[in-house]
Amino acid sequence: MTEVPEQSLVSKINSVLATRITMVVGSIWAFYAFVIFGLTPVFWPSYETEILYWSNFLQLIFLPAITVGTVILNRDSEARAAEDHQTIRREFDLLQEAHDMLNKSLKEIGVGVRELLVESRHERTAAVPAMAGEGGALGKKASEG
Repeated sequence: MTEVPEQSLVSKINSVLATRITMVVGSIWAFYAFVIFGLTPVFWPSYETEILYWSNFLQLIFLPAITVGTVILNRDSEARAAEDHQTIRREFDLLQEAHDMLNKSLKEIGVGVRELLVESRHERTAAVPAMAGEGGALGKKASEG
């Protein structure tokens, strides 16, 4: 992540002011206030010129402030997104390592199980002829007796 250069006191104040103006003017309550303000000439037609003046004045003041506030909020958002991406990437790498370790362990367990099965099969096949020989001998003795 790129480091944000140190801001002067004036830059910090400007950033805070622009951000707050953007947040306030972008709220639903500001919308309601502007609707009421815009409808004022309907109720008091004699103030139409003054309302028009103030409405133009507010637009000239708020437009640059909102633009600057939006840029600041986007910059902060992009910094958070970059930080989140790095965190997620680190977590992914850790999960990949754990996955690789588990795969290796599972392969080792599979090899061990195969070896045990082969040993078990050899023991059984070695024990079966011996049992057959004993069973056959016992069977002959039992039939002779």
